[in-house]
Amino acid sequence: MGSAVPVWPVFPLLLLIKKNKNPYLLFVSCALYLFVSLAASHPDAAQLYQQYSEAAQNFEILRQARSEFLSVSEDHTSSPLPSPPPARRALPPIPPQTHAQSFSHTGSVSIQSLPLPERPKGERRASSPRLSISQSSSLWRDLPGVRNSAELDELTEDQRRLQEVRFEVITSEASYCRSLEIVVDHFVKSKQLGAQLSTQDKNWLFSRLVDVRAISHSFLSKLEERVESDVMHFTVCDIIYRQCPLFRKAYVPYLTNQSYQDATYQRLMNENPRFKMIVEKIEKSAVCQRLPLRSFLVLPFQRITRLKLLVQNIVKRTTRGTAEATQAIKALKQLENIIQEGNDSISQMKSIESLVSLSAKVDFECKTLPLISQSRRMVREGPVTQLMDFSLKETERNAYLHLFNDYLLLSLPKEGGRFTVIDHCPVSELRVENCRVKLHSLQKNLFRLYMAQKSLLLRTDAPSDKLRWISALSRPHTEVDFSSAQGKVFTLG
Repeated sequence: MGSAVPVWPVFPLLLLIKKNKNPYLLFVSCALYLFVSLAASHPDAAQLYQQYSEAAQNFEILRQARSEFLSVSEDHTSSPLPSPPPARRALPPIPPQTHAQSFSHTGSVSIQSLPLPERPKGERRASSPRLSISQSSSLWRDLPGVRNSAELDELTEDQRRLQEVRFEVITSEASYCRSLEIVVDHFVKSKQLGAQLSTQDKNWLFSRLVDVRAISHSFLSKLEERVESDVMHFTVCDIIYRQCPLFRKAYVPYLTNQSYQDATYQRLMNENPRFKMIVEKIEKSAVCQRLPLRSFLVLPFQRITRLKLLVQNIVKRTTRGTAEATQAIKALKQLENIIQEGNDSISQMKSIESLVSLSAKVDFECKTLPLISQSRRMVREGPVTQLMDFSLKETERNAYLHLFNDYLLLSLPKEGGRFTVIDHCPVSELRVENCRVKLHSLQKNLFRLYMAQKSLLLRTDAPSDKLRWISALSRPHTEVDFSSAQGKVFTLG
């Protein structure tokens, strides 16, 4: 037997048809009726984070349409229409104990070192779901404690909107926790899947998902306790600020691991039929709601960015100069720093990968220069033509420049993408100048490069390339300090 379809949206629909025949509003009213009907008839369809943002946006659109319906009905009746019943979607209970197993990179934080919330002795957790979990798709104003409060009418519309944004931090975190539960319990801990993975593949594919889940549980628990202590006036930014050190320990290495995660996933799907079959079987299970593994793996990337945007919205809606505004700004700066550290760490990872790749392709005709360095990054590379001494048989030859932030390599390109390095020079000893003199039939795209012991006359194919090289070679390239980024020790396989 299916649940009865609620009848409350029918009344504003009938009133709207009678009062106003606007096609757009008629369409929205029908959509609202269908949306609430489905939510009521499927209360146990747990919403995952992949669906959260889109569903929340649609619900807000429909809620605004509902407000228009209510304003129409006020012209015909003195009593307000009943509010729709909030959707109730259960989340599996949050495990009170820590998880002993954590697949992580060398130097990662063990899950046992993360301060998870502990239940006080003698206190039992309530058997019913907590508010943000049981009403994960609800608005703050639809909570029973808010809807029935006399204080609600005393708040301004700006104050109500601020509380809605704060509450969205909690509802979205609950949805995020739900998705993390699925990827950890059904993918990371799958014995069938684990049998197909080497230890290194597990590290690269699942990185710190177990750690991320534990931190999210701790964060959500603190947020829920705050709302339960004062549902009308709760704040969240001080909790976010105090949680940022844990976010940094887990998220920066996870972000850094992205390229290895993507490469590992593609390799396993292409080369391991058994792995592919097991993954597809798990994806088709009801608990995953037919969402692919890839959508679960990108959750931490999406969440840390979404959390920053929510805090930005809180900052915009908070009165300037207040203690709450100060706390929100501090939380926002911490989140921005975490994201920036992640970006820096990703850049370092890519730089090291490119250096390792280049190191395998070059031979040194001159003194050998060790290429792989954590502080070295590529600034510009590309082919040029070197004009030789006219007394020589060959008046020009193809050359290739690799400009790093600390050194320049001058090479001769070979077959198969290899290079023979004929000279290198620290960037501090380089000097470049534009060359406008006519030389035989060549009169453009020339520049002169002065290295430590020689001078080179170089030509590019296009004027824009010439200007870019002059700019790159003229600019001082400071040393890059990646020591502040987490997870700076990498295993390259």
